[in-house]
Amino acid sequence: MMKTTRFTQFKLISLAILLTTITVACGDDDKKNDNPDDPNNPGGNGLTGNTWNGTYQFTTTNFDDGWTSTVKEDWVEVTKGSMKVLLHYPKEGTIFPADPEPLINAAWNILVAPRYSNIKDYIIAETITDWNRAYCASATLTEQSTGNEVYVAFFRKGDTGWMEFVAPDKQTFIDYFGIDINTITWDSDLDTYNPLVVMAGYNKFAVAATDLPGKWSNNFASNTFYVNIYTGIDAGMSTYTSTETFEIGSKDYNWDLAVANSSGGHTDFVHVNSSGSYSVPNNWQVYFSNIEDDPKTYNAFFSCIKGARILWLQDAEYPTSYTSYGRIE
Repeated sequence: MMKTTRFTQFKLISLAILLTTITVACGDDDKKNDNPDDPNNPGGNGLTGNTWNGTYQFTTTNFDDGWTSTVKEDWVEVTKGSMKVLLHYPKEGTIFPADPEPLINAAWNILVAPRYSNIKDYIIAETITDWNRAYCASATLTEQSTGNEVYVAFFRKGDTGWMEFVAPDKQTFIDYFGIDINTITWDSDLDTYNPLVVMAGYNKFAVAATDLPGKWSNNFASNTFYVNIYTGIDAGMSTYTSTETFEIGSKDYNWDLAVANSSGGHTDFVHVNSSGSYSVPNNWQVYFSNIEDDPKTYNAFFSCIKGARILWLQDAEYPTSYTSYGRIE
């Protein structure tokens, strides 16, 4: 009997869609049709008032630990006391396969350098040996907007995106985060950067009912490759794909899930949908009256990218990970 082993490759397509096809907050209002009964309204489909006014209600979040997040044009600005953290939105030319020095230098020159002058003591931190590589640099600079000399640490690890930590001086940064970038070596603790990594979670904003009308979509795909464990010869593959959408009006919604699973030259399809009414019981949850014949409450929040937002939903009764949805209409 042939024995096989397998490895699975997952791909979340939703973020790629978000960067190319989502409706941005600064869309062309002159082309919007706000009449839900008009057959030419692209958001019709029997829903009540399936339109969105192009803005979001919440642009600031005050967290219980004292940090405050504010939506800005090119980043989310997170502040506490004299400390400021800029959570930069994705930008072309700032993430690409490379060793730390050329990658950090390129991203620094695009995201940081244009707003400062008189750079001093620029260093790139030694890379800690870790499968999930961290990229970090720091310098003392003059802030052009204020004329003040500040200490800036620049950081990314995994999917955090580039983050810019701005402190009055180096010691303030160390006091807040417990990290002296100059002392990091290849064998430093793998948790060294955790206080910086968690700051990515402050790109988080509440949800209002008026934010939701429109069509929100998530696409997922995974490939499983089978290999003979004795010979290493390819033993085939299987593919799983799914598309989930919420089409939301002012009071009601249509939900749709389509799944395809292909293996051995055969593909199985599953398609389910539901409709009903929805409500926002609080600014961090959304309730739907019927998802696969049962009511369901989701924990919910928005995160920001340039000109748009990502909706994140998590089953409140059985909380695991959040699923991201981009507005496509």
